[in-house]
Amino acid sequence: MFYKQHFLKIINKKFYLKNKKIYVSVSSGLDSMVLLDVLIKICNFTICVIHCNFNLRGKDSDKDELFIQEFCLKHKILFKSKNFNPIKSNFSIQMMARKLRYDWFKYLLNNSYCDYIALGHHLDDSIETFFINLIRGTGIKGLIGINNFKKKIIRPLSFFSKKEIISYAQENNIKWREDNSNYDHKYLRNRIRFFLKPILDYKFYNGFKKSIKYLYYEYVCSKTHIDYIYNSITIEKKKDPFLFKIDR
Repeated sequence: MFYKQHFLKIINKKFYLKNKKIYVSVSSGLDSMVLLDVLIKICNFTICVIHCNFNLRGKDSDKDELFIQEFCLKHKILFKSKNFNPIKSNFSIQMMARKLRYDWFKYLLNNSYCDYIALGHHLDDSIETFFINLIRGTGIKGLIGINNFKKKIIRPLSFFSKKEIISYAQENNIKWREDNSNYDHKYLRNRIRFFLKPILDYKFYNGFKKSIKYLYYEYVCSKTHIDYIYNSITIEKKKDPFLFKIDR
């Protein structure tokens, strides 16, 4: 009961979603199934579940989709799924899958099918992204992690750690399906998840939340000022062919 009230209180405080139509992106994994359960329990907006099937795991990909579809039938929730083939690309499969997914989200939002799309990213995802970007080289924007609210894409679980999400799932008897690729150490994110994060204690999580907030404020402040200067001196800009005129 503690985690249910804890999640509902924070999400209601941070996100005003009353009378909105929310599309919830669900993969069948722990995080998205917890997100769906929490949003169902808030009950003051319309929910539709959306699912991307990238067909990367054979029959398991179809079982994931069927698992979500059966959940939606049981709870009388509208369900939309879309099949993709990210293999036919010059990009990595992960990058192409991400692009295809967000292109679909953009289409849904631009055509007013919903007010917001909710994703299951949480605090640990943001920590992993911080370290990935730090290792590869980045500026302030890359150190912010994952933005919890951007262009009508919301991440209601971004204030909760993975441990809290697991505790919520146990308390509320949430069922989900595991993706074995999450344990493959060839991916940098997984190596950070299994080798670096276990040594981080409770104090780190609290400090990280504060640091992300401060970095975000600094990024917004500097970007706002740079955008003001950019707009004030720009005379003409064309992407093709590239042309950029400024007032000297």
